[in-house]
Amino acid sequence: MLDPVATLQDDLLLITFYYLSPMDFGLQLGTSQRLEQTLSPQLRQFVTILQKNSLELDTAIKEELESNPLLELDDSAPMDEREVHDDELPDSGAELKDDRPDDFDDYDSADYSSLEDSAVGDSQLLDGSGSDDINYEQYLKDGSMNEDAPFKDLNAPSNDADDEWDRPIKDYGKSLQDKLRDQLLLWSGTKEQLEQLSKEGCSEKRFRQLVEYLIDSLDENGFLQGVSSEVSLIRESQDPLVNEIETMLRGEKSLEECSLPVREALHVLQGFTPRGIGARDQRECFMIQAYAIPNFPPLGIRILENCYEDLLSLRYAKIAKALGVSSEEVQQAVASFARLNPHPGFQLSNARIQTVAADLKVVEKHGRMEVESVRSSMQKRLRVNQTYKAILDDKGASKSDKEYVRTHLFKAVEFIKALDNRYSTIELVMRAIFKRQKDFFTKGPAFLKPMVQQDIADDIKRDVSTVNRSINGKYVDTPYGVYELKRFFTSGVKQDSLPGASGEELSSATILDAIKKLVDAEDKKKPLSDQAISDKLAEQGIQVARRTVAKYREKELRILPASQRKKLI
Repeated sequence: MLDPVATLQDDLLLITFYYLSPMDFGLQLGTSQRLEQTLSPQLRQFVTILQKNSLELDTAIKEELESNPLLELDDSAPMDEREVHDDELPDSGAELKDDRPDDFDDYDSADYSSLEDSAVGDSQLLDGSGSDDINYEQYLKDGSMNEDAPFKDLNAPSNDADDEWDRPIKDYGKSLQDKLRDQLLLWSGTKEQLEQLSKEGCSEKRFRQLVEYLIDSLDENGFLQGVSSEVSLIRESQDPLVNEIETMLRGEKSLEECSLPVREALHVLQGFTPRGIGARDQRECFMIQAYAIPNFPPLGIRILENCYEDLLSLRYAKIAKALGVSSEEVQQAVASFARLNPHPGFQLSNARIQTVAADLKVVEKHGRMEVESVRSSMQKRLRVNQTYKAILDDKGASKSDKEYVRTHLFKAVEFIKALDNRYSTIELVMRAIFKRQKDFFTKGPAFLKPMVQQDIADDIKRDVSTVNRSINGKYVDTPYGVYELKRFFTSGVKQDSLPGASGEELSSATILDAIKKLVDAEDKKKPLSDQAISDKLAEQGIQVARRTVAKYREKELRILPASQRKKLI
């Protein structure tokens, strides 16, 4: 028989040992080796500045000027005298010499200095080593180093030019949905309309939410699109009016069968400009515009209402018989459809031309083409404030004042170095683009060759992400206009089955240009079908399948099919 006293003593001994012994929480000290990539503050600043376009860069400079008293703009010297010569640069990793070769064909990308978008490249530049040897006065006393048309809204009333002068800034960068929400904010329903909605249990706030839900359901062309029945089961809303909207958009319920708030919400959206927004199909889009255009031919509206399928098939005789008019009258009414826009959402999204500033230019000098950087006056005049900098040499200045000046002086130096390296890098990328696309600059845009970003990254021995940041939002002024650097990177279509073809790729930009020229030059009474365009391209030595022509025509060029481009008068 067990002794209870002995058992209790054993239990107490175990409890004492448990609490007094060290407990293992899984925390251990040890050493290990691993390889990881980290970005220095200088590299992060360079990457941030590199991906900014010219306008964003000026904004960043203004912000830096406000936050750093050691930076200022030099207003004493004329703009054409604001250059720093190579012999004035400090002996540090930040110097960016202009060793431009006499001929682009002989240039070697290794001769150009630029920050690498990698933690292992140009370590002295990234880590800021050698900065203690910078001659700030010599380096900074003179500033930094070397210096498809949108659719017109035919339905909206014309505005005075003075009224439009200050509006681009307000609408800059806004999406289609954002611009329609702005119109919704200005909308105010009539007293009778709001009373009817209130009787249906729908407040004005809730009604605006319904209109906004419809706005969010628009595609890029401005058409309403509903979710599928399977998805609707997952996304079913607690609001019965929202579910009713989705049912209507899927075609499971006609608009006439919907409740008053749903009908009115759709009518409000379709009343926004440009006309045609909020349509559920192409026919409704045309009808909304036709109703809104003053003096639109009534026969044209009747054709849209009653004979739309015959209109698509160009069965004018059948339309004339159905409506009791002559074929000539039908043709005249159909001609008025040229005033209607098949893509109202695309029209609104591109209603304003965004201001761009070229970072580079390609000019002809001494019989050859050269690449040059373009800097704004603010970027040319940036320099260190000499009054604040003199505090470092002032024996009467306190230690805290000198430390403050020294900290902001280092930030100013790094900021100017990042600016200089930005232009050095994008100029290096542009020179490599020029070398590969020389036919474009000498013969014209039709001679653009297929090229990917990896090709340029291999040429200049830089990471492809550096190339991507260098071309995104950057523009170059060429003899053929201003182009975004991304425009030079296009896919290609192989020309394998052509007689005598070498299997080389033809740029998609070249194909698009060829298709557009064929459509522009076609007989409008006998427009070219996609197969006819493919055949004519083959006669020019360009092999493109019919379905590829259809995709480029519809998605890229936004050109209607031949049956809808046909004109009889």
